[in-house]
Amino acid sequence: MAFRFANGLFEPIWNRDRIDHVQITVAETVGVEERGKFYESTGALRDMVPNHVFSLVSLVAMEPPTGFEAAAIRDKKVDVLAAMPPPSRNVPCAASMAPARCWERK
Repeated sequence: MAFRFANGLFEPIWNRDRIDHVQITVAETVGVEERGKFYESTGALRDMVPNHVFSLVSLVAMEPPTGFEAAAIRDKKVDVLAAMPPPSRNVPCAASMAPARCWERK
């Protein structure tokens, strides 16, 4: 956060007027190892998106907090997540995603 909000070079240009899009790639280098049973019932998508990807998205997209206390940062993260539209069932599946994991299609 100091890189973004306290850096005089990046702070003025890190906003919606200057950034077209942000791409977050989640590439794990470790295997499932002891988490096999967890992933069988939950799946990587349910683990990665709520726990890691949403955290990164909220940090990248949030407005400057009023302070660096946990509550102030949390409030700005919540603002980002609240502004996100719900996923659309009309979005096609990613090429790398197994058809069974895509949105249900009738």
